[in-house]
Amino acid sequence: MGPPGPIFEIAIFPIASTTTIEQSGTKAGEAWASAEEAIRNAPGCQEFFWSRWVENKDMVQIFISWDSYDHHMRYQKSPDFPFLEEKLKSVLNGPPIMYHAQLTPHPPDAAFNAPVLELFTVYLPASISEEEKEKWYHNFKNFMEQLIVDAEGLVAEAHGWVLEEVEHGKDNAKCKAFLCGIGWESVDNHMGHRGTESFKSSIGLLQEGALSHEMHHVVFHGDQS
Repeated sequence: MGPPGPIFEIAIFPIASTTTIEQSGTKAGEAWASAEEAIRNAPGCQEFFWSRWVENKDMVQIFISWDSYDHHMRYQKSPDFPFLEEKLKSVLNGPPIMYHAQLTPHPPDAAFNAPVLELFTVYLPASISEEEKEKWYHNFKNFMEQLIVDAEGLVAEAHGWVLEEVEHGKDNAKCKAFLCGIGWESVDNHMGHRGTESFKSSIGLLQEGALSHEMHHVVFHGDQS
């Protein structure tokens, strides 16, 4: 059993930019639409968000909100799941990456419905202690407090620890991971703030104790209800 309460299934799908999932009437577009409909109709599904990465159009970001982790696990074991797998396999050009996280606040609609969403993941040692996690999270809160005060164009944020250990790095070592989504008015607002002294003086708070991090932007599609 997973933790109680709503949870996000988070996935990164390698789907070539030339695979026309955005276009209705194409084979890929029909497969993607069928997959999206199947997910939205699954028992316990709350919301479905997706977007290609701004920086890499061959990557598709998925966020699916479930009533609980157990709802998602039951769906994967249901007789409806093979249909979804078939549709997704028809557009994928590599193995997906999938994990779960409980985000605060929930729902994170203010951040996710912003004009652009920065997604950054911080990777920490799998051996990190609870005390070290609390210290790192305290640093994160201090970083966010400073960001909210100083950054122009920041809309809202949502964050949380990844439930599973994830593989990262050249050797695919197991790590702990922390995910944050920050809504911005534009990519330029975000990237412009990264050049400020405020950002340069505070980013070390996130780097302390971390192995590495990854960041990209998405623009979630249409009506997410």
